[in-house]
Amino acid sequence: MKTHSALKICLALLAALMLIAVALVLDSRYRIQLSRYELSFADLPESFDGCRIVHISDLHGMSFGRDNRRLAELIRRQQPDIIAYTGDIAGAEGDLSAVEPLLKELEGLCPAYYVNGNHEWADGCVEEIEALMERYGVRCLSNEIELLYRGEDSIAIIGAEDPNGRADMMTPWELSLQAGELYSGKFMLWLAHRNDYIKMYPDIGTDLILSGHAHGGIVRLPFVGGLLNVNRSLGAEYESGLYYSGHYIMEVSRGLGNSIPIPRFFNRPELVTIELRTKS
Repeated sequence: MKTHSALKICLALLAALMLIAVALVLDSRYRIQLSRYELSFADLPESFDGCRIVHISDLHGMSFGRDNRRLAELIRRQQPDIIAYTGDIAGAEGDLSAVEPLLKELEGLCPAYYVNGNHEWADGCVEEIEALMERYGVRCLSNEIELLYRGEDSIAIIGAEDPNGRADMMTPWELSLQAGELYSGKFMLWLAHRNDYIKMYPDIGTDLILSGHAHGGIVRLPFVGGLLNVNRSLGAEYESGLYYSGHYIMEVSRGLGNSIPIPRFFNRPELVTIELRTKS
């Protein structure tokens, strides 16, 4: 009799643990976390003081509400001055069914910029997604630099192409040299999908890099952080938050979606808002 009761207790505890695990997986898939940063820069023009950037990365075709309206509404509530899409926006095999409704909801809200991720190149949908972005007013930057003006002041938006792209494209270092020659002394915002710039290019010329790619380490543990790197092996690196090179700040978004069979765990989808300040 005692053995039977103990078994029932064990089964009840197991069922409770399974329900908690399922709830945590669903929480890490659908409940968006808003992360906010305020960053100061000496070379930021005063006219851009308070400029808000909403950073969207690694959507991977996820929908948050019908036609992605829940995500779009959260973005609108941030009152962005710039929207930055840093790649891996499309779903599996280049599926754009969740992307177009989001772009339609946000069309005309503010200047928006997009750079490709590794999945756009791997899935062969680069031309299709760039055409879609341009249709809704999003500027696609493929190793290109564009000035954003407020009055007579401007900042440089630099879009670095993903290494999965064409073999003959310029390297990030070459792009940085070009930016330095053209816009030396100007505040530079660098958009790139990969999160390894501090390791690969610690001295690159920019003020702020926005990136993603790491999915927050997929599985996150309290006081530990991310566990898995992008190769699905142990040892996440530069997976979430702010990193300082001594020359610039790199912000890495945990992203909104996922592209591997291992589910996100203790790792809610992340939308990032950055407020730029002029350092006096």
